[in-house]
Amino acid sequence: MRFFTKLPLLCVFFAACSPGYQKENGDWVWVDYNENVGKKVTWITGVDNATFRVLKDENYAADRQQVYLKGIPIPGADPATFEVLHRMGYARDKNHAYLDREHVLFADPASFRVFDFPYSRDARRVFCGILPLPDLSPAEVDAFRVTNTDKLMANMKSTTMLSHFIEYNPEYRWLDTVGGIQYVIVGEWGTGETTTKRFKGFKIVN
Repeated sequence: MRFFTKLPLLCVFFAACSPGYQKENGDWVWVDYNENVGKKVTWITGVDNATFRVLKDENYAADRQQVYLKGIPIPGADPATFEVLHRMGYARDKNHAYLDREHVLFADPASFRVFDFPYSRDARRVFCGILPLPDLSPAEVDAFRVTNTDKLMANMKSTTMLSHFIEYNPEYRWLDTVGGIQYVIVGEWGTGETTTKRFKGFKIVN
């Protein structure tokens, strides 16, 4: 009987500790909760209060100038055309496709669509996270399929500072020339294949 009397209190507690956008002292903030430090507040700078709105995916918000993910602006995102595509953080606008706050490199937003994480594609390329997969012909792009043989780990997202990523993957030194990249986001445990190639994460394995 005690269990049932305490259950509503537990529900209230967890609801109160849900992350999200809130107003504090008249300003919009993103509030998160950490079991070690408790409540964490991210103040949203430069927000236009008159046009600020929380999107259907409540991790995102927008005003007339910017789009925000958990209170932090997504560089270059267009509020008028921005749309969330997938629960793993994929989105697009008229100019770019995004994974979290990074551009999916060279992706065409008009033809961009998401497979199972960590793979996506547009009319010309397949991507692992934000990286285009190497050495795929148009026929291989069309033939690509996600296998994700390790179902437990396939959705693990790896986010690495650009300099550290290049240090461990020197074949991607060209990323330094692209500009605007802070973090490289991939899924190292995802697997996929074409008729001639197999991939683990962003690397060819055969």
